[in-house]
Amino acid sequence: EDSTMKTNTYFEELDRIARDFEQKHEAHKALKQGIIDEKGWDSEELKAWYKEEEEQFQYPISAGACKAYRAWRYSETDEVIMDDFTWDRERHDFIDTLRKAGIQTLVVTNQSTGLMEDLHGYAAEGCTMLGLCTITKKDTRWGEEKEEQIMGIRFQLN
Repeated sequence: EDSTMKTNTYFEELDRIARDFEQKHEAHKALKQGIIDEKGWDSEELKAWYKEEEEQFQYPISAGACKAYRAWRYSETDEVIMDDFTWDRERHDFIDTLRKAGIQTLVVTNQSTGLMEDLHGYAAEGCTMLGLCTITKKDTRWGEEKEEQIMGIRFQLN
């Protein structure tokens, strides 16, 4: 493992949960082909497999928590840089996950047409807008590393 990779106990646990789920889910999906080969597409066993798939294999981490993890993982500092949009149904879990992970500030760099909705949504979740900022992000293109200045809005997660 890369020793420069940052760590966060909360996000490491989310990662473990996701990997465990994927491993169990892959094993369950492998059963499907065996049932099809042995019993056929119209078999009761295959119907039972689909029922079990629906009941037991819902992804264990919310979409908002996944976005928080991804934003943290790809941020170059302890501050989380969010360049994606959060939907209404994701926003609470997104902010809640960052707080549970001990994240203090969030810099929103997303420039989508839904930006205003996100800003108001973060405020509704109890975040305080600290103001405009510019962050430096490293970008490697064609083997050459360059620093890019990105405009953002910093929030305190409280």
